[in-house]
Amino acid sequence: MVGLMASGLFLMFPSIPGADLSLFRQLNSELGALCQEPPIQAVKVCRLHSRLVNR
Repeated sequence: MVGLMASGLFLMFPSIPGADLSLFRQLNSELGALCQEPPIQAVKVCRLHSRLVNR
């Protein structure tokens, strides 16, 4: 599932000038892992991540 999320963000950001795609992949991977069982403080971030990935 995390792999699918990573590919989702990769497809969303290919045209951002100066974007370091490896950083987006790392961020997406970390968010995917965090959001499997998010602590209460991360629920809003995980909802945003889910919305971005599922576009």
